[in-house]
Amino acid sequence: MDSLDDTETAHATGVSFPAGNDDFRAARDYCAQACRRFNETPEDALPEVRSGRFLDIIRPARDRSDDSGAAVTHDMTFRNPALKAQTPFVKPPFYVDYGLRLRIGGSTFINRSCMIMDTPVADVIIGERCNIGPNCCIVSVGHALLAEERAGKQNSIGKPITIGDHVWIGANVTVLGGVTIGTGAVIGAGSVITRDIPPRTMALGVPARVVQNLNEVGVGSTDYHNTVNTLTEAMAHGRRLDRKGELELVRLAASLNSLQKKKKAQQQQLTMGTPPDMDLDRIPQKRRGSEQHDCPDRSCLRSDLMAILAVTVVALAIALGLLTAGMLLGSGRFAIIVDPSIPSLA
Repeated sequence: MDSLDDTETAHATGVSFPAGNDDFRAARDYCAQACRRFNETPEDALPEVRSGRFLDIIRPARDRSDDSGAAVTHDMTFRNPALKAQTPFVKPPFYVDYGLRLRIGGSTFINRSCMIMDTPVADVIIGERCNIGPNCCIVSVGHALLAEERAGKQNSIGKPITIGDHVWIGANVTVLGGVTIGTGAVIGAGSVITRDIPPRTMALGVPARVVQNLNEVGVGSTDYHNTVNTLTEAMAHGRRLDRKGELELVRLAASLNSLQKKKKAQQQQLTMGTPPDMDLDRIPQKRRGSEQHDCPDRSCLRSDLMAILAVTVVALAIALGLLTAGMLLGSGRFAIIVDPSIPSLA
């Protein structure tokens, strides 16, 4: 079984840089805006929207005319294995410091609350078909060990990180700068990676140690005995709920079918030449809003009736006032007093 000696550090050489300078700060501010925009994007947004906003984080200076070719996302390959994903499927929130030297394989999946503290002086590379669990932190930036050095230049130190293909990283894992995780490795949940992890090994702990060589694990030894292929099969498997639960499943299936039709309609609108600056995930809401003027709902009818009633009451009050004034003038009970000091218009 492969393992690393406890005295081995396997750290790559770092590069110092003044992170407080204006140009470095401007790059971080731009990346922060791109991350915020990506995190505000609904997970069910069109692939073109989601891919474009992700590329704004890691390739802000790209030629955006090529974005349409990058719209094949990781989740789309489940339905069509012949497709090659160009951008990873990342569940928000997702946080990056610079993004300028960050590269992630398009077939990789990153779960919620992943934080990548990268630098502009060292590459952070995540390979293809990786699975990264929730709340993981990839930290390629550090500082000097001695307080005297930190108080002097106050520079940051960047070190590269390489995560190979087909790596599975469990939840709440921290990967520190200067390390390489080999292809096919598995990192146990809650581990802290401070040194290189060889390919096809399982490592866990704080700091992480190799505990198993995956070449010694036989194919088919994973602990599962059944496979389901549809949501209906999944909800029925091992079910111990009553009949009411089955009715809820029927409603859920109908709702999901409606969402799928909505997504197809959005994609058809995109192919018809919808302007790229428009938020494609909000098109149906806008069009529904225009249709509501043709077919007003109950609340609109109520407000219109109230407005008509108010105008009618005011008109009746004015008419009644004019009628009363005319009657008073005709009966002599109402007189207009004129100041004799004011000259007559005649």
